[in-house]
Amino acid sequence: MSEIASVALPVINEMGKRTTARDAWSRWEKDAARGGGAVPVWRPDGYNTEEALHLYDMVNASPFDALDDSCELHVMELWDRFDAAVEPYITAVRKDNPVAALFHGLGPRRARVLPGWAGDAVLTAAEVRGHLDAVESVLALSGAEREQVLGRIDDWPGDKDSADVLDQPLRVWRQAASAGLGLLSSRIWF
Repeated sequence: MSEIASVALPVINEMGKRTTARDAWSRWEKDAARGGGAVPVWRPDGYNTEEALHLYDMVNASPFDALDDSCELHVMELWDRFDAAVEPYITAVRKDNPVAALFHGLGPRRARVLPGWAGDAVLTAAEVRGHLDAVESVLALSGAEREQVLGRIDDWPGDKDSADVLDQPLRVWRQAASAGLGLLSSRIWF
């Protein structure tokens, strides 16, 4: 994990500190506040709203894509290095971004708690254990709160299983913490 972290962490940290990233997050917060906690997704004509496109663009900027483009790090080449103690969570959403769907469901207040930038993170075993309670507070939802988040995820464009998008990242966090492992979270296009 330290080899991955030495390459990826500076890029992830730099991306999250950019003025454009901070401004984009601030705009998402304002848009979501006007929408009762989430941005409106659909216009009356069936196309996505400007607010939804903004959220999509914000989480679409991935440090791992930049590392892949520069040939410094290719996430898919790390496949054989995954530990058997943790079943990875891999999902594909046709023509969309599952991180955008998750963030739309959670809203900016909850999404801000997740480490890294817009779904991309590299954490040591100690950091996984240290962040687990906070991550559980964001993802381990029940009752009406869970139903609201699942409904928002479902409303986001793309074919996906809303419960998987919400539940599987937490499963991986818990397994990694239990096994004493670090964690790699990334979103890539292929």
